Amino acid sequence: MISRTCVVDGLRLHILHHRAGRVGILLIHGNSSCKEIFSKQLHDLKTTDLGIVVPDLPGHGASDDSNRPSTTYSFPGYAKILGGLMRKVGYSSFHVLGWSLGGHIGIEMLACNSSVRSLLISGTPPVRLTPQGVAEGFHWTGATALAGRKYLRAEDVRRYTTAMMGAPIGHDHHLARMARRTDGNARYWMVANGMAGRGVDEVEAVARDDRPIAVIQGSADPFVRIGHFDRIRFGNLWKGRPILIETGHAAHWQRPRAFNEAMMEFVMQGH
Repeated sequence: MISRTCVVDGLRLHILHHRAGRVGILLIHGNSSCKEIFSKQLHDLKTTDLGIVVPDLPGHGASDDSNRPSTTYSFPGYAKILGGLMRKVGYSSFHVLGWSLGGHIGIEMLACNSSVRSLLISGTPPVRLTPQGVAEGFHWTGATALAGRKYLRAEDVRRYTTAMMGAPIGHDHHLARMARRTDGNARYWMVANGMAGRGVDEVEAVARDDRPIAVIQGSADPFVRIGHFDRIRFGNLWKGRPILIETGHAAHWQRPRAFNEAMMEFVMQGH
């Protein structure tokens, strides 16, 4: 993997990139996280002939904060920028793997970008973008409330990262530092825009699309109502059901061997 920057819509995005080519896979991280969250997937993905693109989202990691936060920090805003990134690095089509917020961006891209070949989501219940729709897919907890808070105290960062990662990660861990670094506007506007309906109806989007969709989901996810997946009608759900792993919100981080086995099977059958 090489580390590089690309400028898209005036924003410098920091990415990890492996292998140029026609077909790639885009890995999209979650809220207040960063590209390194996928470090446990890269070895397996590099055994394929896919190009791999792992960006820090705007307002996250080493990428620029947006000077248009109300527009950029939304599912459509992120999807537009990432579509531009994939064109810029030379992929005519690509798979998407999205975790948490990244999965919602992935659903937006599936609905609006014909270059997307398949979508794998984890920690992402497809929801209608209304307060009621969001409540149908997510548990409301103290940690959930932090997802849209502009300013986080040290204790807030500890609570949020512990819930996201399934265990305390330590104040000096890179993921904790990146949570503190995240532009507070990115949290605030992502939630505000989602609740205001700025984006596709995710329930309809996954129902009407015939491209392959995989759900690889932690069965003890503290944020997600697992039963919600049973109420979703997918147009083309891989294996006809979500793949449940006995872990929390970050299945790919907490149980990488089980996650990667399913991930590789899905990606290669669609490649």
